[in-house]
Amino acid sequence: MISNMLTTVSLAAGLSVDSLAAAMATGFVLRRPRLGDATRVGMTFGVCQMAITLFGILLGVALLRVVSDWDHWIAFVLLGLVGAQMVRHALGDAADADTPSRPTWKALLAMGVGTSIDAGVVGIGLGLTEFDAPTTVAVIGVVTFAFSFAGVMCGCCVGRRVGVWAQVLGGVVLAAIGAHILVSHLSA
Repeated sequence: MISNMLTTVSLAAGLSVDSLAAAMATGFVLRRPRLGDATRVGMTFGVCQMAITLFGILLGVALLRVVSDWDHWIAFVLLGLVGAQMVRHALGDAADADTPSRPTWKALLAMGVGTSIDAGVVGIGLGLTEFDAPTTVAVIGVVTFAFSFAGVMCGCCVGRRVGVWAQVLGGVVLAAIGAHILVSHLSA
């Protein structure tokens, strides 16, 4: 039982690393962090991670090839677009340094889905084994929430120190995460 829970938590942590990086990039933008912002990001990313994992489990073996052929492209495009939008917004708003840019629900959802695509593939793999699906999906959501919440709060601290360029860096980080996902899948 402990071995299974350790495996589940390790899996959840591995899946949450991209969400952590995206949350930190989001936190870079905020100068006066609010717990509500971190909660909103954590909830969005956690729910996306859970939903896409569950979707992968339900999708099953029949569509494994289709999903694994396109997951990296989907993540690359979503994260690249959001990252480019963050950079454009940061450079366009450089003169208005007193107004932090809070991410919209649409942007958060795009980041949440983009960082969760691999969870769908993992879900398909889990569908081939015996495991406790409700517990696994719940742990993935809770760990992703915790990582993302912490990422926003840590990113905010860094963002206060480096100003507008932090938002540019955040956009570049998101695009880099997408590129990393694409390259790792294409080279595998």
